[in-house]
Amino acid sequence: MEVALQLVLSALAVGAIYGSMGIGYVVIHRMTGMVNFAQGDIAVAGAFGAVVASAVLPPLAAIGVGALTGAVASVLMYHLAIFPLRKQGLLVQTIVTLGVGIVIRSVLQLVFGTGPRQFDPITAGGPVNIAGASLPQQAFWVIGITLVAYVALAMFFERTLTGKALSACAVNSYAAGVVGINLTVMATIAFALSGAVAGAVLATQVPTSFITVGAGFALGLKGFIAAILGGFDKIGLTLAGGFLIALVENVASRSISTAHSETILFVLLIALLILRPQGLTRKLVVERV
Repeated sequence: MEVALQLVLSALAVGAIYGSMGIGYVVIHRMTGMVNFAQGDIAVAGAFGAVVASAVLPPLAAIGVGALTGAVASVLMYHLAIFPLRKQGLLVQTIVTLGVGIVIRSVLQLVFGTGPRQFDPITAGGPVNIAGASLPQQAFWVIGITLVAYVALAMFFERTLTGKALSACAVNSYAAGVVGINLTVMATIAFALSGAVAGAVLATQVPTSFITVGAGFALGLKGFIAAILGGFDKIGLTLAGGFLIALVENVASRSISTAHSETILFVLLIALLILRPQGLTRKLVVERV
């Protein structure tokens, strides 16, 4: 029982990170229809922004800088690499994000090197024991900030005019443009939100598990799986998908081998793409021609 609880608790913290990556995919996809494969590297840029800020700021403020860094990096990517290709189609724009991710990784490596980086946790002290299982105090901050981001985004999309405008763009961008919604501004907001959430959550994890410049690809890929589980539409299901991915990783690491946990995860991804490409809850729509 203690082992099972430990696996679940650990999955909650790690799954929050994967889920936050997935939320970034969903927010951008809902607005633009494209997939941002630089999401993981943008989150890593945010985490390194927090590392730099932690030299002069307390940890919580440094995490805020991480969110800002992620947002700025994401917006810059949109205006410098995506917007100029707006007439080239979604496939071209999506492929470009792969190149942007490589550029971000290379720049971070030139500046920070390849070694792991870390800063002090928000709250000092040992892990919290829960019914025989334990979880670092910083993990509660990771989970908490992720939940706050989820609630804030849900309220933003449902209760604000800007959020409703973003949702309108997701339903029909042409019609939204006709009624006067500025699609470029909406896309900028979507990219900023995506980068801010991912940067903040990953920065919060840095005090307990370090960060390296090469972490973005794997994180982004797992966030991509979480977004698929959410049907690239629902941020709540995307968060749940992140938890499921982390739980599968934990169980595979304990039952088989840590070295093979990611292999198992990617096999499941292939199976998911074949069996449920529309996600866990959405119905597959077949159009007759």
